[in-house]
Amino acid sequence: MNATRYRAVIGWFQARPAACRALRCVSTGAVGAVYVLYIGLLLWLAAGRQTLFVPALTVPAAAFLVGSAVRAGIDRPRPYVTLGYQPLFPKKDTGRSMPSRHCFSAAAIAVAAAYCAPPLGVVLAVLAVLIAVSRVVIGVHYISDVLAGLAFGSGFALAGWQFCTAALQALAA
Repeated sequence: MNATRYRAVIGWFQARPAACRALRCVSTGAVGAVYVLYIGLLLWLAAGRQTLFVPALTVPAAAFLVGSAVRAGIDRPRPYVTLGYQPLFPKKDTGRSMPSRHCFSAAAIAVAAAYCAPPLGVVLAVLAVLIAVSRVVIGVHYISDVLAGLAFGSGFALAGWQFCTAALQALAA
């Protein structure tokens, strides 16, 4: 999106306070739901499926740490800095836009959940997409930032899960 489109989308929401409140609710609610569901998954796994607990905990944590380092290294300016507009919900950050940390965290959690409880993985994947869309609509990320976040998080988690479970099996043998 370019500056004109960002301003148009943000202007549309600013002219409609109810829509703006709904967007904020979806944005913060989706993020909150991911973390609540993830904590619930970890508690469920700790109570009876300990073999899945370790990868379900470590793979998203590793994705978060590696993804945070990648985005710090890239340090892409936020679209509102580059294009000169105010996002719908102001942020102080000026860089570290690529990849979106919200997106790669949600995607990594969704993949880990899919290995443990496939229906929960689907719910979390839908929430990850909602988060991605809301981050662009709010004006704090480029489309490429959220797509990179979703791809990085899911790809990292897929590979990380295989690595982690193979390492645990090797240690158990």
